[in-house]
Amino acid sequence: MVDKCPKCGETLVTRTIQKNIGHGSIDFPVADICPKCNWSRDLTGAGDIIAKPLTPEAGAKLEKKPEVVRQAQEKPKKIPENSRHDPEKTRPVLEKTRPRPSASKQRVPDMNRMITLALAFLVIVGIVWAFLPKGPGESGDIQPTPTPEVTTSATVTANPAPQVTHTGKNITVKIDRDRGFYVPAQSNLKIKAGDGLLWINEGTYSLTLISKDGLFDDKLLDNDKRTTHIFKNTGTFSFDIVVRGVKKFSGTVTVES
Repeated sequence: MVDKCPKCGETLVTRTIQKNIGHGSIDFPVADICPKCNWSRDLTGAGDIIAKPLTPEAGAKLEKKPEVVRQAQEKPKKIPENSRHDPEKTRPVLEKTRPRPSASKQRVPDMNRMITLALAFLVIVGIVWAFLPKGPGESGDIQPTPTPEVTTSATVTANPAPQVTHTGKNITVKIDRDRGFYVPAQSNLKIKAGDGLLWINEGTYSLTLISKDGLFDDKLLDNDKRTTHIFKNTGTFSFDIVVRGVKKFSGTVTVES
């Protein structure tokens, strides 16, 4: 509870003095002062002491002291109320009284950290060393000498089918994308080895002649276009007439010796 001045009702200001105790200090209140009318109250308890009777000379000297006190109290310094328990003042005191960690305790975490870093470095070096490519001289393993494999290959001479020369005979085969073979009997034609076939597109639109046995590449034949092939080997060969990727007709050519 804040004390009020008994004369003017103004809030009293407490004046304190600082006393050092051990490693800290404590503020002791000594007086309450009114900043408005300079009324004061002693808090030290010195006013309860009964003074002895004084001589006239001592009384004369004491009469001058209150005047000095009054002049000193005319201009009191305003001290904030929060100065009684100022945390900023008590913080340095706590910092002074707080025990500091010894040097031996600080060295222990540093040594642990250095040991941890050294172990981590050794592990990384070991991993890198394990994955580094090693030359043939660095490896201690004895590599077995490969034994040469002996392969016995029998020389087989293939006897190719006898080929005959062109007999000079060319058989004309007329084809069309809509009618197929103009002569139906030519869809399964029989010829002799050495004979040649001449395919002619008699239709208005183009077609493609395809050898299913790979005797020649696909032949795109427009109107009145032709292509020739000489059959030198015996056997049966198949052909397709294709229009825009769709097979329309097919036939065979049997070559006899």
